[in-house]
Amino acid sequence: MTLFNKFATLSFAAAMVVSNAALAQDDPLVLPDRSEVEAGETFVAEIYRDWQIRCIRAETDEAPDRCEMFQLLEEENGNPVAEFRVGAELFSPDEAVASATILTPLDTLLSPGLQMQIDDAEAVVLPYAFCRPIGCFVQISLTEENVALFQNGADALVVLFALTRDEFGQIGGIPVPTQASLRGFTAAYEDLLERRTEIVAFIEAQEAAAAAAEGEEGGEEGAEEATE
Repeated sequence: MTLFNKFATLSFAAAMVVSNAALAQDDPLVLPDRSEVEAGETFVAEIYRDWQIRCIRAETDEAPDRCEMFQLLEEENGNPVAEFRVGAELFSPDEAVASATILTPLDTLLSPGLQMQIDDAEAVVLPYAFCRPIGCFVQISLTEENVALFQNGADALVVLFALTRDEFGQIGGIPVPTQASLRGFTAAYEDLLERRTEIVAFIEAQEAAAAAAEGEEGGEEGAEEATE
């Protein structure tokens, strides 16, 4: 069984639910009080073993926060080299139930792609979708089967290639292996799905309220026309 049976390019906004400094080393180790976080700011809502649930506080207390799973990937010397994010799809027309995004530094050699292998499963090569000033992005659409592989795994070997240039200007790449721990993945993903349910319910309630208000407005206009 291969790791991913299909890929999909996701929109930047959908993939990056939570925006913050790329490859930051000052990630909070203590859960902050949500009430002390300003609207629009990122905070860590929960920690499940090696995964964080990171959220952006909503503009109002009535609206649910938008959240994603997050893990900072480090190389053997402890230096951060990539960010691994997972977000639940709100409304998906196909089999995708979640999306994964891996962010690497700008000085990454893109042509070999990003290699990923879960435990002893077959390794796959993931293509880069695009680069921005904060780094380069690999985006993956995940089916239920793909998510199950992460849930049942222990570790995922992730290998990116650091861009190099020799004295003659020839470009090459040095493999930089890192491990993505899958401990806590299942609990974090279940938390994410619960938050997704709240967001979908909120959106549907907002749409229903808007439709009702529009219907009332149309009724009032019709009554005025009748009296004229």
